[in-house]
Amino acid sequence: MANNKYDVKDYYCKHTTRCTVEGEKKSKRFVGRNVLKADAEDKVTGEAVYPNDITFEDTLYLKVKRAVHPHAFLKDIDISEAKKVKGVVDIITAEDIPEVRKFGLIIRDQPVLVGIGEKMRYMGDALAVVVAENKEAAIKARDLIKVKVEKLEIITNPFRAMEDDAPDIHPDGNILITHNLDRGDVEAAFAESDIIVEKKYQTQFIDQLPMQNEAGTAFYDEKKGIVNIWAATQWLHDTQADIAQSLRLAKGQVRIIQPTIGGAFGKKEDVSVHIHLAIAAIRTGRPVKFTYTREESMITQSKRHPITIYNKTGVSKDGYLKAWETKFIGDTGAYASSGPAVVHKGMYHATGPYDVANIRGISHAVYTNNTYCGAMRGFGTTQGAFAYESQMDILAEKLEMDPAQFRLQNVYHIGSSTPNGQQLNHSVNAEETIKRVMELSGWKGGQKE
Repeated sequence: MANNKYDVKDYYCKHTTRCTVEGEKKSKRFVGRNVLKADAEDKVTGEAVYPNDITFEDTLYLKVKRAVHPHAFLKDIDISEAKKVKGVVDIITAEDIPEVRKFGLIIRDQPVLVGIGEKMRYMGDALAVVVAENKEAAIKARDLIKVKVEKLEIITNPFRAMEDDAPDIHPDGNILITHNLDRGDVEAAFAESDIIVEKKYQTQFIDQLPMQNEAGTAFYDEKKGIVNIWAATQWLHDTQADIAQSLRLAKGQVRIIQPTIGGAFGKKEDVSVHIHLAIAAIRTGRPVKFTYTREESMITQSKRHPITIYNKTGVSKDGYLKAWETKFIGDTGAYASSGPAVVHKGMYHATGPYDVANIRGISHAVYTNNTYCGAMRGFGTTQGAFAYESQMDILAEKLEMDPAQFRLQNVYHIGSSTPNGQQLNHSVNAEETIKRVMELSGWKGGQKE
């Protein structure tokens, strides 16, 4: 047995239901069945190659000096002592790369390195990149870099950020974007409602916490003028384009080789190690490697947006939704990332699967000095679901109705129209889902059996 390798697929077929039936038509082989994951064998045997597994001969190692205050102007950066550390090959500051542009998923508002006279906006901002022969030298040099700053008010609350006297985190103000929604006659519908409920809901920061921290390796092929980057990303071509424009390269000069991603859940839509790796590889002409610690990942990379949601809902006495008014205030942190899209999607899903003819909404993505927020499973609708389902339960209680029945008579059906005017013509399974849950849970008249 020691010399034999198990056939993982054969094992699954014999011991689980995850085996597809050979000879069936392709659609029947996959739809409605559990299917063996294509990469399952490599992962369970340890053969999968993750970003941190990739190392070349003569590899250099990167560490980054990050902000010392979440909101401050950088007045001076002294790398003189750090450069004396044995094994240090290069220390890169913004003054060394004046041609490099900002980056970002939707709005390019993130600096690659904060320069003297520029502003650090959260604790993850990069001030200098240390390149060394080994990790120990890189860490020692990073910790010897001295920084002088002019501290500014730290804004951690989006409501403070929206006040008139709040200092601007970005030059154009702290409200990154505003979206509006207006459908039907909301005022008339509220006037006709027998019960109106107004509630405030608050969700929190959540880290996606993939098992594989952000990591990567890069090498610059000087003959071809191509920088090769082995690092995980969820948006391969967008990341390629973002790196290229930041470094003023053609897209064809940036090649990303995707290792096994090691978990993401939205967190790896954003650029992390990529641009710093590319710059170091081009400057040194050697392979370079950069792996975040868990602490660095937590401080530096995106989170799920904490959103404050105000819902005002009107219903008739027989339990039909008449009007819905919603307000979303999303803390997008120091930079935009996916913030404009997240608060937009959240607002348009403010009523969830429930049909409301009259709806009005407004959403803001607001800059603060918190770690920036981006994509995470659900993209704003997860936060909204907590609010609208809580609202439905409160309404059902006030109506003295079974909450399941209340949902059933307000749920979307074929032919329903969403808040943005989308006609639902197929795959509308909300009623079926509720009824199935009632059946499986033994739900009868507001109580379990």
